[in-house]
Amino acid sequence: MVWSMLLDGFATVSMPENFIYLFGGIVIGLVMGAIPGLTATMAIALIIPMTYYITPTQSLIMLLAAYNAGTFGGSMSAILIATPGTPAAAATVADGFALAKQGKAVKAIKAALLASCFGCLFSSFVLTLIAQPIARYALKFGPAEYTVLMVFSLTIIASAAGRSLTKGLIGGCLGLLFGCVGMDAVYTTPRFTFGVLKLSSGIDLMVLLIGALAFSEVLKQAGHVRQAQNRPHLPAPACKEDSQFTRDDLKLSWKHWLRSSVIGCVIGALPGLGPALACWVGYDAAKRSAKHPELFGKGAVEGIAGAESANNAVCGANMIPLLSLGVPGDTGAAVLIGAFLVQGLTPGPLIFAESPQTVYNVYAGLILCNFVLFGVVWFTYRFFAAVARLEGSLIYPAVCVFCLIGVYALNSSLTDVWIMLFFAVVGFVLSRLEFPTVTMLIGFILSPIFERNARRALQLSFGDYGVFFRSPLCWAFWVITVISLVTILWGKRKNRELQDGL
Repeated sequence: MVWSMLLDGFATVSMPENFIYLFGGIVIGLVMGAIPGLTATMAIALIIPMTYYITPTQSLIMLLAAYNAGTFGGSMSAILIATPGTPAAAATVADGFALAKQGKAVKAIKAALLASCFGCLFSSFVLTLIAQPIARYALKFGPAEYTVLMVFSLTIIASAAGRSLTKGLIGGCLGLLFGCVGMDAVYTTPRFTFGVLKLSSGIDLMVLLIGALAFSEVLKQAGHVRQAQNRPHLPAPACKEDSQFTRDDLKLSWKHWLRSSVIGCVIGALPGLGPALACWVGYDAAKRSAKHPELFGKGAVEGIAGAESANNAVCGANMIPLLSLGVPGDTGAAVLIGAFLVQGLTPGPLIFAESPQTVYNVYAGLILCNFVLFGVVWFTYRFFAAVARLEGSLIYPAVCVFCLIGVYALNSSLTDVWIMLFFAVVGFVLSRLEFPTVTMLIGFILSPIFERNARRALQLSFGDYGVFFRSPLCWAFWVITVISLVTILWGKRKNRELQDGL
């Protein structure tokens, strides 16, 4: 029954009048995702008005194709100009741009493309086969379980801290502090806004990412203006192998694809987490399991594999709570609810009884869009790589313009531009003082989720902290957290001993 309806879905989506919408969604999503500030969610919002007069199948496959392509598109700019086009590509910057600076930009793009397509395909099949059972299991997660899960996620800060655990923790605490800016979720009073009305809604993650990662890189390069005038932004490949994703790269990557795809599916199935968190968890899992974790951040293909397969696995997985329960998995899925309602469809358990073939058309479109995305990028990556080899004196002014326009376009707010410039200075200062900027980003991402669920759990238990130790799921996460911390500290100690012995 499932397979016959899925085959009918492939036949429907492959029709020229439907396929053109799938292809159009991929192109729009890829372009929007690659431009810093214009996220995959914005691509969906831009397309929805165009879908009023087309069929539900055409509308939904176009939107999901844009969402998937937009999530991958962010990695293109992350690799080529050290600027994540979307928050989901933030973890790709370190190893992607490091490879690009070695003349291996094409290898990095191919690694990201293969990992992204694998992750989304994996989650699409999971969505097709076990959407309803996973969604029911996800309902068992209450505020206490989410809180302990966030405590476990905070251990990523220790893993990403580099040689100095103290500096990493300071950076993480700084991110947690910036995440507290805005309206208090319980008492609805402004915090740390300093009288700026715009800050009442908090700091936008994309604004912080562009400032701390992209614009701070421009500030660093500003000290090398003369060298950049005649020097390419990225070097050309030194040999043919620098542009190839080799068999050895595949051997290094495939285990990380599988592991991070499972991680992305779990995170996507839990409402409210999203690909921005998945990319860091996937990257951290890849680093911990790698034979040479010291190479991460210096151009490790495994780093790209872990981050990109995890964040794209969320694309399919966050449809699990949306279709089964009517609960969006992240902001992109929340915008998709509007598209369902426009087409007269109500996400939730009844959709499987009322419009089963439309649901399977969506499944087929999500699977097929990965193959089309692969083909589109495979024929266009040379153009992107060639642009990135222009002189630095041309590239960095263009990056400035993209950053400013992208940030302003988010909310049409000049205040966002000033906030972005502030974080550019923060990122520049942190890098000069050798603080790992990524720990601040991880802390910022986790801060609102951690605070919201911790306070909700304490309210429901009337201030009893024992609520975090009552359920089997909480205990499971506490055990995993302790094991994670012991593993990280032991690994850092061994690395320090090895480096001291050299």
